[in-house]
Amino acid sequence: MGAFEARLAAALAAVEHGWPVFPLRPLGKVPALKDWDRRATLDTDQVEAWWRHRPYNIGISCRAANLLVIDLDQGIPHGRDVLAELAHRHGADDPTDTYTVFTPSGGEHRYFQAPPTPLRNTVGKLGRHVDTRSAGGYVAAAGSIRHMTSGLRLYKVTKDITPAPAPTWLVRLLTPPPPPPLPTAPPIPAPRRVRAYRAAALDGEANRVRTAVPGTRAHALFTAACRLGELVGAGWLDERDATATLLDAAARHNGVEGWTEREARHHITNGLATGRRNPRVIPDRGVPEPREPAPGRVGW
Repeated sequence: MGAFEARLAAALAAVEHGWPVFPLRPLGKVPALKDWDRRATLDTDQVEAWWRHRPYNIGISCRAANLLVIDLDQGIPHGRDVLAELAHRHGADDPTDTYTVFTPSGGEHRYFQAPPTPLRNTVGKLGRHVDTRSAGGYVAAAGSIRHMTSGLRLYKVTKDITPAPAPTWLVRLLTPPPPPPLPTAPPIPAPRRVRAYRAAALDGEANRVRTAVPGTRAHALFTAACRLGELVGAGWLDERDATATLLDAAARHNGVEGWTEREARHHITNGLATGRRNPRVIPDRGVPEPREPAPGRVGW
């Protein structure tokens, strides 16, 4: 079997596993496509068109394939020993019972089913010589060939079984902690001019949202939320009041061209968060200061 046929067969074998593929440069592991993550495919016609053209290596998009791949590199210590020790420290067995590929550099790739929540790619997070590939990452599939100093070396399957679910302890270690909530200044008792400014801002931004025309609704709602978020960040407006005002204004569009309350909440949440980072300084002028009654008079 020639180089073209061998690489094509390897690409089709990955597709049979349900893993979308894309071409890597021949004898290397650099994508041959700029938008490889979007174009990774299970379409056998497209696969044949790519691999009839050149003897590309085979890339697997981990996101599209729903895979978490642990890359265990050759070294001292070997990545597989580091992973085994890590598993034992967490009261678990070394996770070897899964689809495994030997790499040309003397390492191995262990394929696992990715958890529902996407994980990031990591380098050394789990330990020396242990990297991971998941959403936004890729691996060279079995059947790919690298040009090493010792000659041509093959990525080859050493355990051809269905990838096991990613171990719970491993997922826990790879899951980043939730970001801390952005600090929000508590509402401050506002002077009259600020209350007037706040009321004008709420009315103005609500009107912006209510009168938005098709094609501009999302932008208008996000922009309005950003502006009110600036007041929230300054402590002059309660976030719940801002959210309620904008939801009420956006409700007139519900059901029009697929617009839903869920979509409105998404834009409001993002806009308020953006605005909070840039608290607004309310100008000394621009909103008239209410006049105090003159001495000896009742009323204003």
